Amino acid sequence: MITEPFRPVRGIGIAASVLIGLTAVHAVADAITTQKFVKVVQDQIDGIGTMDDLEAANNLNLAVSIPGVLVTIAAGVTFIVWIYRSRRNAERVTYASEHRRGRGWAIGSWITPIVALWFPFQIVQDVWRSFDPAQQDRPLQARDKNGFLAVWWTAFLLMSWGDRAVTRLWLRDTDMATVAAWTWVTAVVTIVAAALAVVLIKRLTDLQDVTRPQEFSGPVQVHVPGA
Repeated sequence: MITEPFRPVRGIGIAASVLIGLTAVHAVADAITTQKFVKVVQDQIDGIGTMDDLEAANNLNLAVSIPGVLVTIAAGVTFIVWIYRSRRNAERVTYASEHRRGRGWAIGSWITPIVALWFPFQIVQDVWRSFDPAQQDRPLQARDKNGFLAVWWTAFLLMSWGDRAVTRLWLRDTDMATVAAWTWVTAVVTIVAAALAVVLIKRLTDLQDVTRPQEFSGPVQVHVPGA
């Protein structure tokens, strides 16, 4: 047997929320700079633009894109750490065997092809139900699922697919006006997904603070097979 303490997740949750908010800001900035770039290119085609204008627009695109990639990576890593800690904390109020996915999947599911489409959602759903104060009298898998999480996950998938679609459009040399339009669509979806993710973090963090607080007063015993 080994012991594990309950680890508060509010700090890492706040950090994840801020970074996720910045990804939404970046999505809008990217849409604006892409629209500007398209206009400059069109001016070049019409013979009223200059190479200096084109270079300036391209540099602006790079100045927005590079920090955006870094912020997106940081937001993803921080959010996954928050999920992992929440998943571990869930074992304070439920048995690990009740969860549909093992603890390691709280990290691995996000980067594993195919299963990334639904494993993360299942993990978050089980963690949410673990801390739901209205359902503590039932086994984990007999508890009602939360509809808000389905909305959040749908928005997240749409955002991910939108990003990939825009990248493919660029690679296929699609008409740039079309690319710019899809960039705006992706920006709107990103804003919605980011807002829902922040709400998710806030609600699930609050649940961990209020559900059976007496259970968090000391370390929990975790059985290790063969120990």
